[in-house]
Amino acid sequence: MSDALPARRYVFPEPGETIGLLAKRVLPDVDDGSQLLLSLNLHLAMRPFPIGGPGELLCSDLVYVEPPVA
Repeated sequence: MSDALPARRYVFPEPGETIGLLAKRVLPDVDDGSQLLLSLNLHLAMRPFPIGGPGELLCSDLVYVEPPVA
């Protein structure tokens, strides 16, 4: 029997994808999905260096699409 908690769902961005485009892809029914993704991924919201254009992500960025499991 395992005591491990279920993992949070996450995705990796496609090349050239911004937080806005990613939100439209993974949260199509959520208004202002980019703000929701940023609130779930503070490591992206507080990134100290720019990456290309505003909101652009790296293909290696791990982006959570749901809150932590309680």
